[in-house]
Amino acid sequence: MTRLQLIVIAVVAVLTMSAAPILIKSTDANAITVGIVRLAIAVAAFSPWIVLRGRLLRLSRRQWRQLLVIGAVFGLHWLTFFLSIKLATAAIAALTILTYSMQYLVLAFLFNGERVDGVEWLAIGASFVGCVIVSPEPSLESGVSVGIAIGLCSALLYAAMPLLHQRAGDIGTPERTWGQFFFALLVFLPLSGGANWGLDRVDVYQLLALGLLCTVISHGLWVKASTELPAIYASMIYFMYLPGAVIGSALFLDEAITPLKLTGCALVLGSSAALSLYRYRRSRL
Repeated sequence: MTRLQLIVIAVVAVLTMSAAPILIKSTDANAITVGIVRLAIAVAAFSPWIVLRGRLLRLSRRQWRQLLVIGAVFGLHWLTFFLSIKLATAAIAALTILTYSMQYLVLAFLFNGERVDGVEWLAIGASFVGCVIVSPEPSLESGVSVGIAIGLCSALLYAAMPLLHQRAGDIGTPERTWGQFFFALLVFLPLSGGANWGLDRVDVYQLLALGLLCTVISHGLWVKASTELPAIYASMIYFMYLPGAVIGSALFLDEAITPLKLTGCALVLGSSAALSLYRYRRSRL
C-alpha cells in the first residue's frame, strides 16, 4: 500500500473517531450505557479473529496480567472521557483529551527517565493554559469546569496506554487490542445497574454507529495506518481529531464557536503539533 493510501486511511480513521464525542453528547444513553455497548460490539467483532489466530492460550500469567492492566486503564479512560463529554461539550472534551501527548511526556519523564527540556515544558504549560481558557468559570459548581477536570484525568489515563503497551510488546498487537477491549468491558459491567436502557430508535442507531463506525472500523483503520506510516505522519494526522470534533459539534449540536474556544483550541492544537515536530527534528539530529 502506498504512503498516500495510508494517509487517506489515517485521515478517514481520525475523522470517524472525531464523530464519537458528537454522538455521545447527542444520545440519551448515559456514559455507562455507551461504554458497555461500544465495548461489547468491539469484543464481538474482534473475538472470532483472535480465536482463529489461536495465540491467547499461549500467553503466560504475566502477559494476562499485562492485558488486564491495559484493559482496566483503558476502561477507566473511556468512562471518564464519556463523563467529560456529558458534563462539558463535545468540543471541549475533545480538546482536553488531546493533552494526552503532553501528559505522556510527563509520565515518560517520571517513570522512564526521558529527558524533557525547556521548550517541551513550555509546550506542556501552553496546552494546559488552553484548557483553562475554555472554562467559563473555574468552579466545582460549573459542569463545564468539572467536565474539563475529568477530561484531563481521562487524558492522563490515555497517556499511560503507550507505556503499558510498550511493556507488553511481546504480546501480538491483535491480542493486545482484543485484551484492551475485553478487560475494559469488565470495568463497565459491574456498573451496568447505572446504565439506562429505555432508549428510542434514534439512540439505538447512535449506539450502533459508535460501536461499529467509531470503534471497530476507525480503530481497525487507525491500527493499520499508524503501524505502517512514519510516526510523525500519524502524530500530525491525529491532531485532526480536535478540529473534526469542533466543526462537527457546531454543525450537529449547535455548539457555539466563540473566540475563547478558538483561542484555547489553538493553544492546545498548536502546542501539541509544535511539540511533535520539535521532538521529531531533535530525534533526527
